[in-house]
Order: sequence, then C-alpha cells, then structure tokens
Amino acid sequence: MKSLIEKLEYGVSPRETLAAVADLLGGMLPIEIEEYHIPLMNYVPAYFENADAKVRKNAARVLAFVEDPLVPSILIRAFQKENVLYVRPTYLKSLRNFELEKPILDILQQRRNEITGGDISPEDRKHLNEELQMLEECLGDDREGSHTFTGWGLENEVLFVTDKAFVSITDSLIDETKKKTLPTGIYMRTKQLDRYVKIRTYREILFFLPNLKALTDDPYAAAMQLMDSGFIDYLKKRHEGDGPFRYRMEIKGIDDKKKSVLIKRLSGEILRLSDHMLVLSKDRYEMELRLVRKDDNTFRFHFKLMTLGDDRFAYRKEAVAASIKPINAAGFLKINESYLKKDAQVLDPFCGVGTMLFERNLLSPVKTAFGVDTFGEAIDKARRNGNESEYPIYFIHRDFFDFRHDSLFDEIVTDMPFAAKEEDAGKIDNIYYRFFGKAKDHLKEGSYILMLVRNPELVYKYCTAGYRIESRLEISEKTGLNGFVIKRL
Repeated sequence: MKSLIEKLEYGVSPRETLAAVADLLGGMLPIEIEEYHIPLMNYVPAYFENADAKVRKNAARVLAFVEDPLVPSILIRAFQKENVLYVRPTYLKSLRNFELEKPILDILQQRRNEITGGDISPEDRKHLNEELQMLEECLGDDREGSHTFTGWGLENEVLFVTDKAFVSITDSLIDETKKKTLPTGIYMRTKQLDRYVKIRTYREILFFLPNLKALTDDPYAAAMQLMDSGFIDYLKKRHEGDGPFRYRMEIKGIDDKKKSVLIKRLSGEILRLSDHMLVLSKDRYEMELRLVRKDDNTFRFHFKLMTLGDDRFAYRKEAVAASIKPINAAGFLKINESYLKKDAQVLDPFCGVGTMLFERNLLSPVKTAFGVDTFGEAIDKARRNGNESEYPIYFIHRDFFDFRHDSLFDEIVTDMPFAAKEEDAGKIDNIYYRFFGKAKDHLKEGSYILMLVRNPELVYKYCTAGYRIESRLEISEKTGLNGFVIKRL
C-alpha cells in the first residue's frame, strides 16, 4: 500500500494505481485502513480534476473506504461537476457508505427529480437508470413503505404452489368452479382467498395479472409492459398503506451473468417509470417478482406477496438443521387422516422440535402426546415451540430405546433419523432394526405408525413380523422423502 500511495503522490499511472488501491482497501478491515486515511485524503481528491473519466471513477472508489468527515462534501462536489454518465453512479455508490446531511440529500433529491421528470434518450437510459438506483439507496427511506393486504374479497388469479404429492389433497380442499389442477399446484380465480390461505398443504401463493401473462426479453420494453398493465393500481387496490412497494426479483432460465444485467436494467427502468412506487430492495421487500424464461424467449410473469402474511406454522418459532418442513408433516398427515384416531394417545420417538406432534394435534386434537429425543437442543426448542400453546404434548429428553410408559399408544407419528454422512449409514440401519422391535412394546394391536423416511428400503427390510404396510407415498424424489402408514397387527 505504501508504494501505491507514493505513486499517487507523484501521479504515476493514476488510473491503474487508484484501481489497485481501491481493490486493496476492499480486502482490508476498517482498523487496518485507518493508518492510510491521512495520506489518501492528501492525494486522492486532486484526481477528481483529472481529464480521464476512469481516473475520477477510481478516485471515487477509493474514498468509499476513507472515514473522514470531509469525504461526502468532496464526493458531492465531484458528482455535481461530473458530465460522464457512466462515472456518476460510482460517486453515489461511495456516498451511500456515509451518514449524509440535509444539504447533500437535497442535492440528491433534486437530481432524482431531474431524471424521473425528464425525457431520456435510449443511449443514456442504461447509465441514468443505474444512477437512479444509486440515488434511491443514498436517499434511503424518505418515503418508508409499509403495506397490508386487504384484497381478500376481490377476484384474485392465483396459483397455490404445491408439491406433487399434495396436489390432489390440496385440490380437494378448494371449492371453486374457476380452477385447474396443474402438476405444480392449483390455479384458480377466486374471491375467497381468505378461506384458502388457511390450507396447510401448499408451499406458497403466486399471483398473476389478468392482462399480463408474459414479458418481452427487452428490459426497457418489459418495464413499459408492466406499467401499462396497471400493476401499481392492482397493488394499491389490494393494500392499505403508503409509500413505495419494495420488491426483490428472481429470474429463472438464464445464466447468472445475463440475469444480473437484466435485473439491473429492468429494475432501473421500473423505478423511473413508476415514479419510485416500485423499488428494488435487498431486504424488507414486500413482494417477489418472478420471471421464468419461455421457449419463445419471453418471460412468464407472476409474483408473490409477502403482505398476505402466513401464520399457518406459527407454533414453530425454533428449529434445528434436521427439522422436517412443516408442510411435509401437514400434507402427509392430512392425506392419511382416515388412519388417525380421535382423542388418541400419540408418541413420537424421534420428535426433534415437535413438528409432527404439533401438526397431528392441529389436524385432530389428541388426548395426550409424548415426544422423545436424545438431542437436547431439539427438545429445548420443542418445549419453547409449545410454550404458548395449550396442546397436551410433553417433550422428554431421552433415548427412545430406554423410554418406558405405563399405557400403550394409539399411534406413533415420526420423522425417522437419516444419514447426513455416508459413514452414518450403518448407524441408521441399526436404528430402523431396533425401532420396529421396540415399537411393538408401545403400540396397541390394530394401531398405526405414520412415518416419514428417507430410507424406504429399510422399512421393507425390517417392517416384517407383526406389521403390515398399508400405504406408501413418495413426497420428494429429490430428497428421497417417503411417507409410510404401517399397521401393528
């Protein structure tokens, strides 16, 4: 670094030297940069007068790392004088690292108004939209947006996205004439959205605009399509709240490099054309715009609204890495609801954070339920998950193979352990072998085991004398997750 600063002092290859300094600073900790603050402030500001635009750009990159109260005023003056469009966003990128005072914010606000209020030529659009994005980040939440979904009674065109295994059961729970069963879920037009959001077997809800099914692959034309579709009015009619709608964007079907460029250009044009009512945000976003590449190179368009909220699995405040997804537990149990006994006494020998037992109780209240697990952290979290409920579920930190109980159980519901590493396969094999032997000691004759497994071959291997497999359901081909219903004879 010292040799680079010496080059800056004497003006040696300024473009390359400033770029090298910026790259080096980017890999250092703030405390390591402190000793270079003074020399950098002595030499870097002068380079904003250099005739080479890339020199000025790299000078702005360097000052982003210099914690000095004079840096914002130096950057804003250089920004105001800069007439090369592709350089201007870099000044703003550096400015956003600082706490900006009102005079600077006023200048940035004025510039934002100039861009959004004026005509933009096709040649300048790319750089001005990038500048607009950076202005938005510097100005921050001057129009903080927060919205609540209120469009329950309006007609909404939606897709309830569901895993293949749960499509039929989800379809059976939806009473709509304008619906279609697809491999990915249930598509419908409904004025009863509030009724269906409580269903526990779908993964997410995607919305469609009535008059916009696809977007062109030209980002600027696509942004205009979105605005012409009445998207903002659609959102306003279905929400309460002020300020911009903040979103993230996901694009599928193109490589990462093209995706990054497309998101950058499309979001910049959306920001400008919407007059800042639609703002790309890395966090605190209220919706996700999704574009899926089609064979004709257009993009299928739909979106997810986080403003709906989703409290279906509110009981699960804590989880561990191996925890079953609540939708898999809910879907599997719902499909096999006919095997569940009313007011049953239920056992989960590998309960984790309690998901299977909570879902079992929500589907049909149990008399009592016991969750057993050797993993203390999971049991602690299961207890915390159940703290705010009045469910008759008790969690015990113990090995199932040492578990004793005075009375027999009506059901076992469980998510079986699985091998995270290949070397654990023998251990899992032994657990299955011991489980089917031990389970007989706890189950009444004619009762059922409802189990989720990733090793179906071990069920067939050890579920023999004293049991009969009633059904098998493949839930996920990718993870190998299967569900079995087994009768204790």
